[in-house]
Amino acid sequence: MLFHDQDASLKLDIVNYEFPPDSGDPTSDDRNWLVLRCTWNDGDGNVTKDSNSCLLTYELREMTAGLKVLNAGIRDSYTSDFVEPFFSLAVRTAGEGFLAEVSFYLPNTMDGNDTAELEAPMTREEMASLIDELDKLCAKFPDRP
Repeated sequence: MLFHDQDASLKLDIVNYEFPPDSGDPTSDDRNWLVLRCTWNDGDGNVTKDSNSCLLTYELREMTAGLKVLNAGIRDSYTSDFVEPFFSLAVRTAGEGFLAEVSFYLPNTMDGNDTAELEAPMTREEMASLIDELDKLCAKFPDRP
């Protein structure tokens, strides 16, 4: 997932489940946490890379579905409501495209700037590409019992 404006960019990659399939409490969401890796370019030449386990497999599916509804014109906005507040995404229609507000908590930074935040305009083509990417991630990271 790549979000960018004229100067800054925030790239999020879902790299794996947080725990191996046979670990974690099978009666909880433990087995379904996903690790997001962030590459944050603040637009001033500073690049920060960090990761955080802050998205559940079913939240990935819900986000994908919400963006599909937005892209189809059924709703004019999507706002995430994830269990953990460390990643958030809000997208609304803006003219012929969309405006995304994305935020990601960087837990391991030492410079005091612990949150990457960006307002990113998106074209319809960029939204379609994001949805395609999310569909593939949903298939790659299904719910685990």
